[in-house]
Amino acid sequence: MSQLSPLRDALWKYMAEFVGTFILILFGDGAVVANVLTGTPSYGYIMVSWGVGVALAIYLFGSISGAHINPNVTLAMAVTGRMKWRDVIPYIVFQTLGAAAAAGVLLAWWGHEIVAIDPTPKLDANVAFAFFTEYPNPAFWAKYWPSSLIAGNVQGTGSLYYQINQAFPLWLGASGEFLMTFLLLLVVLGVTDPESPFFNQSLAPLVIGVGYVTAFLLFEAQLTGAMINEARSWGPMLALYLYGYRYGAFNFRGEYFFVYGIPDFIGGILGALFWDHAVKPYFKYLKRS
Repeated sequence: MSQLSPLRDALWKYMAEFVGTFILILFGDGAVVANVLTGTPSYGYIMVSWGVGVALAIYLFGSISGAHINPNVTLAMAVTGRMKWRDVIPYIVFQTLGAAAAAGVLLAWWGHEIVAIDPTPKLDANVAFAFFTEYPNPAFWAKYWPSSLIAGNVQGTGSLYYQINQAFPLWLGASGEFLMTFLLLLVVLGVTDPESPFFNQSLAPLVIGVGYVTAFLLFEAQLTGAMINEARSWGPMLALYLYGYRYGAFNFRGEYFFVYGIPDFIGGILGALFWDHAVKPYFKYLKRS
């Protein structure tokens, strides 16, 4: 039993990440997909749904796995010594699979309607953004997403391609993702670090989910879709691919290399390091003085 106990505990943590991310994507993507299918203008409700999804996942599974539900949080926690490195890959894998499972449920419910709007195997940007993030966000900048520039159907760099890079250069989207992930880790550690003066286990889920996620989505989502969470895109991409959409997951400027992923991971790590080496020492100094 003693040998099985560590494995059992690890599996509980991994499954907690799976279910927690499942809840996040079911609430968040579910609101976006429903909005796209009905054409109902409910942007504010979508943001609230994402925030509530985060809060619920943390309330339910925070005591088991920490409820990272986000590869950026997981990597930042490992870099700062808050979790073991051997758990990083399993956490991220289960987060991605949980997100894929949630997207699969949405496709099971509404896949026939989605295919009627956008037949397989090519995924149009206006349907794709309902499941994962794209830059610039097609929901707000549709003029930059004509069918001729959907992934897999781009020939060279025409004038519109040039115009998009002038209006929405990749560094602009990258800076948004970097800053919002940096601030996410500051907020997360500010309310979950036991040494923080703001530590509060009861209110932490609301502060992170409703206080931060809902608030920043109200403005940053208009630019990049506000990913700050690779599982939020990787999982739905996997589900859509398995559903039959072989083209359209990656757009034509390489956003998922330059805008998402790398800036998010760096922002999360630096946010956690900034908390540990700048903010928290200052609080300790104030306490001593």
